[in-house]
Amino acid sequence: MKRTYMAIDLKSFYASVECVAHHLDPLNANLVVADTSRTDKTICLAVSPALKQFGVPGRPRLFQVEQRVTALNRERSCQTSYQYVQRHRSIYRDQLLRQPKLGIDYQVVPPRMSYYMQQSAAIYDIYLRFIKPEHIHVYSIDEVFMDITEYLQTYQVTPHTLAKAMIHEIQAETGITATAGIGTNLYLAKVAMDIVAKKMPADKDGVRIAQMDEYQYRHYLWAHQPLTDFWRVGHGYAKRLAALGLYTMGDIARCSLGTLSDSWNEDVLYREFGKNAELLIDHAWGAETATLADIKHYHASEHGIYASQVLMRPYTYAEGRSVLRGMVNNLVLELVKRQVVTDQLGIRIDYDAQRSENAADYQGAMTEDYYDRRVPKPAHTTVKLAQATASQREIGTAYQQLYQQVVNHHLLIRRVTVIANHLVDEQQLSQQPRYQQTNLFENPDIAKKRDQIAQQQRERDQRLQQAILNLQRSSGNKNVVIRLADLKTGATTIERNEQIGGHRA
Repeated sequence: MKRTYMAIDLKSFYASVECVAHHLDPLNANLVVADTSRTDKTICLAVSPALKQFGVPGRPRLFQVEQRVTALNRERSCQTSYQYVQRHRSIYRDQLLRQPKLGIDYQVVPPRMSYYMQQSAAIYDIYLRFIKPEHIHVYSIDEVFMDITEYLQTYQVTPHTLAKAMIHEIQAETGITATAGIGTNLYLAKVAMDIVAKKMPADKDGVRIAQMDEYQYRHYLWAHQPLTDFWRVGHGYAKRLAALGLYTMGDIARCSLGTLSDSWNEDVLYREFGKNAELLIDHAWGAETATLADIKHYHASEHGIYASQVLMRPYTYAEGRSVLRGMVNNLVLELVKRQVVTDQLGIRIDYDAQRSENAADYQGAMTEDYYDRRVPKPAHTTVKLAQATASQREIGTAYQQLYQQVVNHHLLIRRVTVIANHLVDEQQLSQQPRYQQTNLFENPDIAKKRDQIAQQQRERDQRLQQAILNLQRSSGNKNVVIRLADLKTGATTIERNEQIGGHRA
């Protein structure tokens, strides 16, 4: 049976939620969600639809918003003086369009992640009035996929009518506008929403809904650029495809048809992208084999724990070590919480474009960051532990050794990433036989005694971590127990514990 899928995205969700909370119209008020207590390089969580209409991107840094608005106001001052524009400003788009002598202004509000999660849950409840939970996949806080196949017959409606009914109900109850994409598979629903619906003019009811099948996709989007507009194609993929002479989905589809004697064929894609080439080729043709039912029945195995922190300013070697300690402590707590152990640890250090005075003559490898700036190449390494563990003492010692091995003392640090791989359930591990290479030059009784002491220490460490978790859970406060190192200058653990997703809770 041919299925019909729908994707719904809440327009500029964080900014729209704040506009409604401040009794502002998201489509008319210029608002930015950003933490001004950080530097002006902080990334804005969201920009209201009204401000985007003035050419401000969706996820800029705060200084980029300031630069764009200043440039626009200088243009507007051509009709009057710049001083007048600076004194007479408005955040309302309709006023600014009616009175071109007014200066453009905007309101900045701090993020409130807990509040956004509450609003997202309320909107999910609206979806449940139309669709069963087993037919809804929550893709992110502001986006969902739905399998609406059986509901078209139940409600005797078209996909477009059903989408409009849900969007109207969301707007009526929350004041937030939404965009929808409809397709014969999940990929087409996503692409219809991202590339077509979000850029099309609203209908008479202010709603944007686009619908697409495989043939329409090939007709309308095979020549679309840039490739980064398509789901799962990032800047890295786009660069690698461009190096092969592929700039559109149509190019990729044609490449997949080539024979071995052609310069373009699917082997070229598989050599470059490995098994990911299969998905890339499918998407180039508008195909997607995964269904929403597949997603619902998929259970990921415990592959690893990944934690990354972008620092608010360039950190020295010593300051970076303090950040690492806090991240490792939280990593260990997460291992104990999940009741797993690890024997593979990794660390990655991204350096800042700015260098310390002692690194003026740095001659090491260089690379380009996201902003095309020349920066020292990131340092990374991994280690295999002799035994799987969740001991703070053992894991902390291993990470300090890794840090000393790979970090350049003279460079400034901008991002720290820690990874724990090969996670194993501690109960399963305890039931498995453990083999250890004996040392012919060591008394086996001494070695056995040392292993017993180490195991007792692991158990003490684990009881301590479990006690901390219990206190955090009962108090609802992650900072109920902190370490002395967390109070040092440059440490970020206390601040991070008060955040959700790197933003204020």
